[in-house]
Amino acid sequence: MPAASATAICISGKARSIWATVRSSRSRAAASTPPFTLGHEPLGRVAALGPEAEGAEVGRSYVIYPWINCGTCQPCRAGMTQVCDRPQTIGTRVDGAYSDHVIVPDSRFLVAHDGIDPNLACTLACSGLTAYSALKKVGLESLTSRDSLLIVGAGGVGLTALCLAKALCDACIVIAEIDPAKREAALGLGADRVVDSRGETAVGEAQAVGSDGIAAAIDFVGLPQTMMFGLAALRKGGLHVHVGLFGGAHSLSLPPLAFRMLRIAGSYVGTLTEFRELVALVQQGLDLPVPITPRPLEEAGAALQDLRDGKVLGRVVLKP
Repeated sequence: MPAASATAICISGKARSIWATVRSSRSRAAASTPPFTLGHEPLGRVAALGPEAEGAEVGRSYVIYPWINCGTCQPCRAGMTQVCDRPQTIGTRVDGAYSDHVIVPDSRFLVAHDGIDPNLACTLACSGLTAYSALKKVGLESLTSRDSLLIVGAGGVGLTALCLAKALCDACIVIAEIDPAKREAALGLGADRVVDSRGETAVGEAQAVGSDGIAAAIDFVGLPQTMMFGLAALRKGGLHVHVGLFGGAHSLSLPPLAFRMLRIAGSYVGTLTEFRELVALVQQGLDLPVPITPRPLEEAGAALQDLRDGKVLGRVVLKP
């Protein structure tokens, strides 16, 4: 989904009185029953504070961590706040940032982005965070120049993961992507090799990079075909991190899972702590030269259609 920058932020405060009013104004059987405002990667300046709100400055610009969580359910207590049992995610559960104003229940969900271009900063809250959290599960610090890391999919999230991986580890980076333009973009951003995963020799081409083989595969697409490709390419003991939500089901041959000692993990967005880590890394100079196209908010529908049609290279940022 395209990100949104320059939205005004209203913080309701600990009592969440304004937040509760907005939530109760519309009864929904589903998370996004129309009428509903999308937009879950927002950035903006604080316009107003509720009576009990503190910890944020009116007029200052922040990126919003949109995965609002309850803090008390089992996933929250275990640190997996992004998969809270009672989420109030901005843009998917409550009205989002394809608007002039957005309400945030507490200032702890705001992260200052001083020194980062707003057009880049707003993409960090979902696509950037999704890539960063998935990479952390790989254990980048253990990878050497003898290892390879396979990234499946070179959309906005995959290209962000490529840039992060190049900056945070020494492994060779292999990109599997079916779109020639996106493969070219990946090469331009420093990929050591790109392959078309539909090719008959694609697995062998991916495995030929790095003397110790593919230590991990991160699938940002999430199709049965891409999972099959990632698992086939892994070396013994390798890790497959499943991120993409394209859909489908994969039939897994069980004996090779044991014989090759493979590991499979799921990864969904990231925690508030990881988000703060990512923003700090970019503020300290980590370069994320992912292509970003700003468009006016009025073109949201067209931007979403372009995304569906595979016409977006990198990220799109909507500007109210």
